[in-house]
Amino acid sequence: MKRNILTVVLGALFYPLSAVEAGTAGAAPEKVKFCDKNWDESGVVSFTFGNGTKLEFDVNKVDPETRLDLTCHGASQKIGDSFAGAKGNYAEGISSAQAVIDQLYAGEWNAAREGGAPRLAELAAAIARIKQVVLEKAAAAVEKASDEQRKSWRGNAKVKAVIAQLRAEKAAAALEAAGEQELEVTL
Repeated sequence: MKRNILTVVLGALFYPLSAVEAGTAGAAPEKVKFCDKNWDESGVVSFTFGNGTKLEFDVNKVDPETRLDLTCHGASQKIGDSFAGAKGNYAEGISSAQAVIDQLYAGEWNAAREGGAPRLAELAAAIARIKQVVLEKAAAAVEKASDEQRKSWRGNAKVKAVIAQLRAEKAAAALEAAGEQELEVTL
C-alpha cells in the first residue's frame, strides 16, 4: 500500500502512531499531550514529551542561589496565578492571593475552590455598568452575596448581555492591540 508522505510526516510529528498505522484511517487520531511534567520527593523533575523523549532536572545539582531563585519563582507563579482573573478587582485579587499563601503555609499544594465558585470580577463589572456605580461598590455587593444570589444575578438577561458586551470589548481591544500583525496562512 502506497502511503501519503504528508500522512507519514504529520503522524510522526503529532501522533506516536498515526491513524493509518493503527488501522483506523478516517478516524480522528487521539491527541497526545505535548509534555507531561512530574517531580518526586528527591527533587528530580521529569519532562516526558509526546514523542517519547524524556528529560530530567535534578534540583539538588544547582547551587543554593539558583535553588532559591527557583523556589521564589515557583511561589511567585503559584500565588500570581491565583489572582490572574481578578481583572482590576483588588478585593478579589488580594483575597485569592492570601488564600493561596495560607494554603501553602498549611502544607497544602492544591486546595479545592469553595463550592467551585466562579470568578466574581466579570459579574461585578457587569453589575457596576448596569447600576452605574463604581466597580468597588459592585464588587463588595457581589462578594457579600450568597452563591444562590450570584447565580440568580448571572442568570439575569441584562447581566448576561452586559457580560457578553464586556467580553466583546476585551476582544476588540486585543484585536486593536494586534495592529497590523500579519497572519501567515496559506489557504
